[in-house]
Order: sequence, then C-alpha cells, then structure tokens
Amino acid sequence: MRTLLKKPIIVLWIVLILIALILLGVKGLKYGVDFSGGTAFQIALEKPVSSDEINQTAAVISRRLDWSGSKDAKVTPSGNQYIIAQLAESNPDEILKLKDTLLKQGRFEAVLDGEVLFSGDDIKSIFKDPSKGYGLLEIDKQNKTYQWTLPFLLSPEGAQKFAKMTFHKCTPTGSGTSDSDYDCSKTYFFIDRPTDSIIVMDKELYLEEQEVPIAPEMASQFIPITDVLDQLNTSYYNVDKNALSAEEITKLTSDYNKYKKAIVSPAISDNVKKQLEGIGYKVVVVDKSATQPWIWDATGLKSIVSITPGIANMDVPTIDSTRFKTFSQLTITGNANGEANANARLDDLLVILESGSLPIPIDSISTESISPYLGKDFLNYSLLIGIIAIFLVSVVLFIRYKYLKLALPIILTASSEIIILLGLLALINFRLDLAAVAGILATIGTCADSSIIIVDELLKGKAHHREVAEGHTQESLKAKIKHAFFIVFASASTVIATMLPIVIMGGGISKLIGFAVTILLGTMIGILIARPVYSQIARRILLTDEEHASHHNE
Repeated sequence: MRTLLKKPIIVLWIVLILIALILLGVKGLKYGVDFSGGTAFQIALEKPVSSDEINQTAAVISRRLDWSGSKDAKVTPSGNQYIIAQLAESNPDEILKLKDTLLKQGRFEAVLDGEVLFSGDDIKSIFKDPSKGYGLLEIDKQNKTYQWTLPFLLSPEGAQKFAKMTFHKCTPTGSGTSDSDYDCSKTYFFIDRPTDSIIVMDKELYLEEQEVPIAPEMASQFIPITDVLDQLNTSYYNVDKNALSAEEITKLTSDYNKYKKAIVSPAISDNVKKQLEGIGYKVVVVDKSATQPWIWDATGLKSIVSITPGIANMDVPTIDSTRFKTFSQLTITGNANGEANANARLDDLLVILESGSLPIPIDSISTESISPYLGKDFLNYSLLIGIIAIFLVSVVLFIRYKYLKLALPIILTASSEIIILLGLLALINFRLDLAAVAGILATIGTCADSSIIIVDELLKGKAHHREVAEGHTQESLKAKIKHAFFIVFASASTVIATMLPIVIMGGGISKLIGFAVTILLGTMIGILIARPVYSQIARRILLTDEEHASHHNE
C-alpha cells in the first residue's frame, strides 16, 4: 500500500477527489429546467412567417439564450408567429438582460460617412484568442477604465470593399511620419441601426447631448451628436416634449411614407406620443441609461473607431497600385468604466455576432416561471441507478474472473471518476439536464468496458509468466498494461471523435450538449486518471499475490 501511495498518479487521483468534494460542497451543482424549473419566454414575432423563417428565428434565439449549450435552453416554434423558449434561469436581472438581447434583431453594420462598410454577413470568424487581442485591457487605473477588443476575420469580398471605401480617408495634418500626423475619418459600429425609424428627442435632452463622448462613460474626447445621427440615413427631430408644432406634424406626416416607427426619448409626453400614433407611427420609447448617452442606446451604437493611416493606404498613390493592400483581420474596440461593464459590452457584441441576426424582428416578449418536470427525486433515482450499475459490473467481473480483489477496486475508481466529473461540472457551472444525467450513466458503462479490458490483459500477463519463466511477472504485466491502454485509448478516441462535433456545433443541436459534454469529460477523466489508477492498483494486487504464492511454494 505504501508503494502505491508514492505513485504520482495515485497522489493526483486523491487530490482531485478532495478538490471535487470541496467544489461540490462549496459551489454545488446547477440543474436544468427538468430538475429545478426556470423561466419561459413567450416570444411574439412582428408578423406571421413561413416554417423555414420561424425555424431559423428559433435557432438564432436558442444561440442567444444559450450560446455555450450549458444553460439547458429549450426553444420551440408555436404556429407561424410565436416561439416558446424555456431556460433554467430565475434571476430577475439576468432575465431582463436576456430579454434585451433577444429583442435586438441583431443586424450588425460598420458605417462610414453614412454608408455600410461591412455587415455581420461579411464576418467569417471571430478570434476569441487573447494572443490576437481579444479581451479586456485596463487603460486608466485611476478611473478604472477598461478597453475591450473583439478581433475578427472579414470575407475576401468584405475586405476588398472595406479597403476601397477607406482609401485615403485620412487628412495629413503634419509631416506624415506617425498616426498623430493625420486626421482620419471614424467608423461607427451599430447593432440594429434604425434605418426604418425616425428619432424624436425632446429639446432638453438634445441640448444635453449636443456633444457626446466618443466612448460611453468617457469624457476625454467628444463629437457632435449630429455626427452620430448622420450615420442613420433617416430623419431626426428635436421637439418640445409637450406638443408637436403644425410644421413638425406636416413633416412627420411626409416622413411616414418611408418610416413607420418613431424612437422617442423618455421625457416625451403622452400627448406627443398620441400625436405620433395619430399619424400612424408605432412609438418605441427608449429609456435613458445611467452609463452612456441616450443616443447610443437609441441608435444601437456600439463603438466608434478612427481609421488608421495604414489601413487607409495613405502611402499608396492609387487603388490600382500594386502596393494597394486589403486587410482581412480587423478589430472592434470600445471603452467602459469598470471591468464588469467592459466585459458586458464585449459579451453583448460577441453573442450578437456569433448568433447572427433575426430574420424577423420580435414584437414582444412575456415571461413566466415554470416548475420542474422531473424534480430532485429523479436525480436521486439516477444516483441509485449509477451505484447499482457499478456494483453489478463488479459482480459480473467477479463471476467471470473469480478474483474479488480485482473487482472491488472497480467500485472505488468508477465512483471516484463520477465524483471528479461532478466536481468539474460544478467548477464550470454546467447545468445538469436529462441528457447530462444520461451521459453520466453512460460514463459508468465506458468505465466498465475499460476495466474489463485491463483485467483481461493483466490476467493474460500473469498466465503468460507461469508458462514462460519465473521472475518476469512485473515485466509481463507492464507489457500487458501497455497493450490494454492501447485498446482503451483507441476506444476513447472514437468516443471523443463522435462527441466533439456536437460540442463544437453548440446551439445547432443543443439538446445533445449535456450528453456530449459529460461523456467527453468523463472519458478524459477516465483515460487520464481513473484507468491508470485502476491499472496500478490491479497490478499491485497481482504482484503481491504472486509474491505470496512464491513464498508459500518455498
């Protein structure tokens, strides 16, 4: 036993079991809708759509609610205008955040001088790699200001269009030896830029935001509010909050031929709203947040980034020059006060870009709490089934090999494998749904399969020693363990190759995510920890028995 405890793999095994037990005690497991209930989102689309469009919309909603597949989101179309989404989430703040994310149509556009440079359809991939710049950077410790950066890859067509539209969009102001010697145009990044809506602001707010910071919560550089509004290609008004003038009503009536919605500031009175509705506009009130100018929320503005002289090809005489360059790898950056705010802005943009835009806008969302379908009793039954399965496997092995000492460690290592797996799930806040529980039970099956292979090979090694020569038991057992692990790793590779695409595809087949994740993690824990531990214990048992047999013969 002392020899075993000196083995690094045994020490690591014990440490991991202790860590897993601590995680389960401190953090606990999180459960999906089936076991703990959650929230149902009743989503009404703006108009009836075809079956293909509603299925596509449901897929986008599923990715937005649960882009990692870890929250047990269940999204189902209902008829041709409604979608029901169930999510294992009950925190009111999180629910409001999710509703806000869902209500965005998600049409991403980079705009220069009112023209679209590229859209979300032109973005081929997003680099979530810190080595490429992704993440947060503290740029002002005193004010706790962070810059967030989202690098991405443009399609060849998008890169070509970007290069042509930004060509020579910088004006020299100095010698031209550095970026500071140029005054460059700005690109505006929007989500759901309101090209189909007019903007109606009360005069007080318009004066307050006549100049707005170039980045939310930052007062280091300002731009006129008209610079932002000019990127919309729509009409905007600053009016008396209590009543519209006759001239304004005439112009608004004319604009109604092109625009059907009116985005209004929160101070606009009910009287003005009724006047707008009387013309025919659908009035949408956008509240003023405490963290950024109202115009940012109203227009969907996410970031303002100046073009650099290098990207603008300022050192190239013409577009037809052989030195003219296109740039596929670009970044979206922004600033925010506080790490949490910066991370929220980065995540918000990331979710929208990864999920894609909604084919049809959402008209309204209502929510209600839902009760668990199965409850915690089902988990207890599942645990009991797992224990019985481990016990029966050990019994079968004992009946097959008549070797109780080799059967008992299977119960120990299989149990420890499940404990470590549950501890890891608790660490990553993964929600256990019905599919995940099925994956855990299947993990027990793979454990039994591998254990049988190891026992079979070890007993063959022992028998081979008796036939050949004495004194070579240890070498023979080592050779058989290597052969056993070759088979175990080959079997595990097929499981990983099968399950990995499901995890990578994520929201596309989210109902299988729980099963795939638990099988993958269980398989990795098994081949890296549990199987080597079992082989060491089994090998030590056989060597000890062989030594006892030798002493008895003497």
